[in-house]
Amino acid sequence: MGSEPPAEEWEQTFGADLLPHLVPAGRPGTARQPLDVTLLPVGAHAALAGGIGRHGLEDLLVLPGAAQAYGRMRRRCLYTPLRVLGVGDRAVALWVQAPPVPGIRASVPFSEIAAIAWEANGTRKQLLITGRTSRLPVRYDAASDIVMDALIRRLRRRAAGDPAPVPAGYPVAGSRRPAFDPEILKLDPDDEIAIVGQYGRLGRRTCLLAVTPLELVIMRSSRLAHPRDRVAETLYVPRRAIEGASIQSGSLLLRSAGQELRIPLRSRRTAAAASAWLEQVLSDHDRSGAGS
Repeated sequence: MGSEPPAEEWEQTFGADLLPHLVPAGRPGTARQPLDVTLLPVGAHAALAGGIGRHGLEDLLVLPGAAQAYGRMRRRCLYTPLRVLGVGDRAVALWVQAPPVPGIRASVPFSEIAAIAWEANGTRKQLLITGRTSRLPVRYDAASDIVMDALIRRLRRRAAGDPAPVPAGYPVAGSRRPAFDPEILKLDPDDEIAIVGQYGRLGRRTCLLAVTPLELVIMRSSRLAHPRDRVAETLYVPRRAIEGASIQSGSLLLRSAGQELRIPLRSRRTAAAASAWLEQVLSDHDRSGAGS
């Protein structure tokens, strides 16, 4: 948790001393929804439309090129070129304006999504969609939160499939008020939520596991050395994709859409609760949905 995501093949690294010469100074650019497809980079809309299926303008986001400090010593910078993220009725895809030829560099069909991971390290954020045979990473800055959050929610809903029963006996909140709004986990307003774990207060580690009718959600956070630094990550796993699960040494071992996911839970109580949920989560409904 909190490790530097590896550079992608369309990204470039260079010495930090060159940053002022290669990238104009100023605040990071924000992602935007195009007002018209004609305002997209040349070739982007045609490529995405052929890959993601039916979509609207609200399903497209233009992410500007950006550079950030990279590596342990922060002596190098990573440049990410302009990208267009599209979510259609069949798949999610990323078009990248990078040599040798701009085009779709990553695409994951909804039926093959194993997990949707979101991570924040200060103002730097990353969305990583893991599929059965491919992965789609998106770096962005906190300035793009509003439009990115809305698109991620639509992505989760389209990947989720049909609802299934929620394990009984685990209230949303216990004797203490949780440090987050449980409503953020819901994809439908009437969703029930079974939830357990260490909510934590500001500055403390949090490890929380929840089951909704559509997803298994794991939320983790911790503080780094600097008091203003906080690493947080959330993993959304479509329940229809879950094929098997077990607990080993405090970690959740999850098989989802053909992928093996190992998720450290830190808390023995959370691990024990997760183990008790497995038979309920992997009900006949879920097992039949995993192959759909």
